[in-house]
Amino acid sequence: MRKPYLIRVPDFDPVSGGIRVMYGLYGHLLAKGQIVFLNQAMYIPTVGIYPEIYHGNELNAQKVIRYILQTPGVMSTGGIPGPTIFDETDELYCFSRVYDQWGLDDDHILFLPIIDLHTFKDQGRKRTKTAYYCARGKNLQKHPEDAIEITRAFATDQQALADLLNECKVLYVYDQITAILEVARLCGCPVQYWGSTLLETLEKYEPGLLGLSYRHEIEDFPVEVFRQNYIKLGEIFSRKLDKFIDHTQL
Repeated sequence: MRKPYLIRVPDFDPVSGGIRVMYGLYGHLLAKGQIVFLNQAMYIPTVGIYPEIYHGNELNAQKVIRYILQTPGVMSTGGIPGPTIFDETDELYCFSRVYDQWGLDDDHILFLPIIDLHTFKDQGRKRTKTAYYCARGKNLQKHPEDAIEITRAFATDQQALADLLNECKVLYVYDQITAILEVARLCGCPVQYWGSTLLETLEKYEPGLLGLSYRHEIEDFPVEVFRQNYIKLGEIFSRKLDKFIDHTQL
């Protein structure tokens, strides 16, 4: 008998990249013919998939997978920080090599591209503006005075965000690693990064550095090459998910 997958996830929030990844995983597993439930405990053999924000095994899964979407302990749920140590019986998978503290093999790195490629694309507009994004980062004031701040309001209106980035010649980012790095570049807007993440860490990030400069000006970059590379990441994820299914069903 195939074991159902039980995914523990907060209510959907279009602004939260981590939550969107978990719902994306749910959809991809369904598309591959798997039986998947959200936030539902069962009393038959199951595979539980928990992001790193949750403690314990509240869904009563026979096998527990921890899907590490951020450095353990950084994010919280209900005001309670996630665990920093996991049970020895838990099997760990990381969203990105950036968060791998355990030396996992490549099959245990599951980078799931979740950006809407129909919305975030190069519209061929004239670029006369600049923008900046802080979120949880420190504003170092490296952007021009007339730069537009990208706030949560923009994040909730994806078309407005895409339209703005298509009018920008550069986006200044002060946050840590965030999906805005890919969103901007998919729109043809290069990124100048001023966040606290070190260059050697950024170099591990699966979307790569094409169109992204580390604390210096950037030249034009081939937008379509970046887009095709991002699409390939989805193909890689699909192949790895096949292996994930075969392995977790044993």
